[in-house]
Amino acid sequence: MANGYDPGDYLGQFLNQLPQMYQAKKNAELQRERFEYYKGKDAQAYQEKQATKAYNQNVTAWTQMTNFAKEMPFGQQANFLRKQLDTLPQDFIESQNINKFIDNYEVIEKNELDQISMYDNAMMEDNPGKIDFTIKNIQNPTRKRQLLSYKKRIESEYFKQKPFDINKLTYAEQRVYNVNESMLKDAEEELALALEGVPGKGPDDKSILAARKKVDKYRGAIEPYVKKGAPITIPDFNYSPESLKALTDDPDLMSSFLAAPEDDMDAFYNSVKSPTPTPTPTPTPTPDPNNNPTITNIWEPVKRTVTRPKAGGGTETVVMTDYKLKSGVPKEFQKYSSKNTYQRDALRIVKEIDRLETAIENVDNNIAQINRQVGSQVQRAGMGPASIVPVTRGKGAAEQQVKNKERFQKELDLLRKRYELIQRPGPEVTLDAE
Repeated sequence: MANGYDPGDYLGQFLNQLPQMYQAKKNAELQRERFEYYKGKDAQAYQEKQATKAYNQNVTAWTQMTNFAKEMPFGQQANFLRKQLDTLPQDFIESQNINKFIDNYEVIEKNELDQISMYDNAMMEDNPGKIDFTIKNIQNPTRKRQLLSYKKRIESEYFKQKPFDINKLTYAEQRVYNVNESMLKDAEEELALALEGVPGKGPDDKSILAARKKVDKYRGAIEPYVKKGAPITIPDFNYSPESLKALTDDPDLMSSFLAAPEDDMDAFYNSVKSPTPTPTPTPTPTPDPNNNPTITNIWEPVKRTVTRPKAGGGTETVVMTDYKLKSGVPKEFQKYSSKNTYQRDALRIVKEIDRLETAIENVDNNIAQINRQVGSQVQRAGMGPASIVPVTRGKGAAEQQVKNKERFQKELDLLRKRYELIQRPGPEVTLDAE
């Protein structure tokens, strides 16, 4: 044919090229699949990279939060971390079990707060036995050593006291003490001379007996003041298995006891174990011995005249204003006709008054310490929401101390009135010239 064209070659050429066309199509499909595969791999890798980046950012943010919380005062840290959870994704919180971590952190923080409170209260304690008991409940070795050192220092202070400190007496008591102590010395000299006797005659029994009575009399007069000026004894620390178990099972109760001024665990436990304490009965007014509503004392003056040797020789008449029970005093006061009974009761009341005055002073110190700690914690926390925690805890602790002080003050007022009523004035001596 013209131009060498053969119509029969078209089909043959197509058939010859068909395998090549098929292979080209397969190659195109393979290339498309490979493109889609690597496209998916790149997307997955990108997603994984972004997820890793987000995770690292969350870890960094959480680490910064925990580091910042550690700089805050105890009692605010766990609460601060809990408030920051809103800034973290929920899936990160759940995957890292952060809620459980904060719960455990709060328990540890509360325990540390209790430990610090026990330590601070023990460092203001004046009872070595109670300090030693606190040491057994302290976990930090450094605090244990510091408390042990403080306990030894307190004990040494008790041992350094003077055998008699006249400055513990009031001015009026010092005057009475000095007068009677001077008379006691004279009476002891008189007794010594009586025991030696007159040269050539020997001792006289009547003179010895008279001198010994004077010694006993003046020694009895100064005895209450000697005891009041005597060294303060180390206070007892008492507890029983029942109260110890109850407070050990209740850490909050134990912390309250160690923060309180009481030294008797049994008394403290008995005061709190009943949810409805028995109301204190209204005290019955003390009957007026002379039916006089203004009476303040059960004693009345009486004049006594005695003769004693003069220092330079001879004798002198001493007019002494002594005191006796008023006539018609109620039966409960008649026992004070015995000097020993009176002195025993008076000393017991004085000792109890001293204990309550010390307890009130300790409460005031505790309140001041609480206020200082609250102020320091608020200053560190700033004036934001974080400052609410120390204020709330401090307010509760201070209110408990105030209740203790009110109770102690009420007891103290009653004891002072009782002591004023039964207090026997000291003898007043006048030299009556003859």
